[in-house]
Amino acid sequence: MSRGRPRLSLLEAALLLCIVGIVVAVFSPTFVRRVRTNKILEASELLQELTDRAAAYYGTSWDDGHRRCLPPAAGPTPTEPTVDPEDVDFYAPTAEGYDSWKALGFQPDRSIRYSYRYMPAEAGCDLGGDGRDAPITFRAEGDLEGDGVRSRFERQAKPTLDGTLQPIGELHVHRRVE
Repeated sequence: MSRGRPRLSLLEAALLLCIVGIVVAVFSPTFVRRVRTNKILEASELLQELTDRAAAYYGTSWDDGHRRCLPPAAGPTPTEPTVDPEDVDFYAPTAEGYDSWKALGFQPDRSIRYSYRYMPAEAGCDLGGDGRDAPITFRAEGDLEGDGVRSRFERQAKPTLDGTLQPIGELHVHRRVE
């Protein structure tokens, strides 16, 4: 009787199964936590980029001799957030407020899960510093698990006379991980 390949005994198979179970139990929570963190980072990073681009636009814009301009509201782009990352063209004529996205120069260079909005209380020129509180809201909404419950990340800033956007508070998060 010839022996083919060696076989595992029942004890060896049970030991191998225990080792695999321990490895999975130890590393799966870390893996799940890292995946969630990466999903959340998209929103905070792109909202910061959008805020920076709006500040640059506000500080350097001129229109018919007037300064300190902001384009009108834009978004939500895409209309609905997705569970899996997708490439989205913010400059496409079908994107809500695509002219404003172009003016701000906001086009994510990666696939995204969240839906983004830019919402100034006032658009136009000669804004800021006249005693009115006209905040600009930057929002990202996502449905990370596809269950209809949305996470919302929001930043706010207000225009000033010196040509800057002054942040109002910190990044506000509602249902970070639904």
